[in-house]
Amino acid sequence: MELAALLEQAQSAPRDRRIEWRDSIAAHGATAIEGVRPWLVDGELAAFAVRVIEQAGIGGEAQLAAKVLRSARTRVPDSVAGDVVWALQRLKATSRPAQPDRVAAPPAAAARREPARATQVIRRRAR
Repeated sequence: MELAALLEQAQSAPRDRRIEWRDSIAAHGATAIEGVRPWLVDGELAAFAVRVIEQAGIGGEAQLAAKVLRSARTRVPDSVAGDVVWALQRLKATSRPAQPDRVAAPPAAAARREPARATQVIRRRAR
């Protein structure tokens, strides 16, 4: 389905059903982020916009998503500010390169020790 039609349907959907359009919209990547960006200041649509942007970020547009969310932090309705912080944390966590499994190094071969040599201790008499 075309992005414009998806955005229109999501915008007119009841609040409790709007989330059903998140993944379809987010699949459009950068275009979806730009499409919902104006919604970040709308009290009715801001929370949904944050979720679309986060999902598009997880889907491969992490840099753009994080940039848009960071710039919107001071403009979103107060009720959505926590959602923005949460989405930024998720994007940060998903954009970290995976740590390769650490493989334990094989134990080093035990160094061969020479048997201790007997030493003579010569004690001098105190005069």
